Amino acid sequence: MDQGIVEVVTGAEAAVYIQAHSVTKKRVPKKYRAAELDIKLRKERTKSETKIQSEARKAGVPTPIIQEIDGFDITMERIEGPSVRSVINETIAEQIGEVLCTLHSAGIAHGDPTTRNMIVLNKRIYLIDFGLASYDKSLEARGVDVHVFFQSLEASHENFRALKKAFLAGYTKKCRDAEQVLSKVEEIKGRGRYL
Repeated sequence: MDQGIVEVVTGAEAAVYIQAHSVTKKRVPKKYRAAELDIKLRKERTKSETKIQSEARKAGVPTPIIQEIDGFDITMERIEGPSVRSVINETIAEQIGEVLCTLHSAGIAHGDPTTRNMIVLNKRIYLIDFGLASYDKSLEARGVDVHVFFQSLEASHENFRALKKAFLAGYTKKCRDAEQVLSKVEEIKGRGRYL
């Protein structure tokens, strides 16, 4: 890990150490789990996350380049741009639709595609934090991704309707089965109303 930590962000699964040119994600132990099980789960999740992130990149989705994997730690390139949450507009929202479609077309569901997990650099949208990602081509997984994205727009942006419309333009332009995915989004949204 680089010297000179710029920032530390702590989440439920990991602590993220942001350095000048790299980011290190350290999966933290869970005291409530048996030690042997905890080690096994953290190793599996670290391996899965790095593999899926690399596969997404090979499929054409901008992601940070993974530099090193050490036990439960992943060190990757730092993408030095603003979070999409702070700069989103209709052009960016349309690009996100295209990027998410590219990810889905590769058979990958991100799991948490919020505007906080995207960075803009040189007019490209980078997806970050593949901790909840999975290999899943199902309409359900893709629908959940789109639904989560829509929820993040609605929760954080006053002009969410225009942003949603722009996202849909990008997603439907790129994805052949976009209508089926969007139908699943409506089904998922309906389920939420009755929980």
